[in-house]
Amino acid sequence: MELPKAEEMDRRLSKICQDVAYICCSDEFKKLHKEMSKIYRKNGLSDANRVAFQDSLFSIYLEQYHPEAREEVPYL
Repeated sequence: MELPKAEEMDRRLSKICQDVAYICCSDEFKKLHKEMSKIYRKNGLSDANRVAFQDSLFSIYLEQYHPEAREEVPYL
């Protein structure tokens, strides 16, 4: 039996939210975010904290959940 599309999308979104929450609570994320925020502020990036958060999350998410994507994203 196939799940209704909305239910399938809800499950996928729920899984992504769980993954993001796990990452954001990790010491690795907190350390990387702090380091990146410092670098971004030093280089005058506006909204350095938010951008560092976003970049840290993206980097760790790819590393942990999509390691095959590292080959497609050469700057990681």
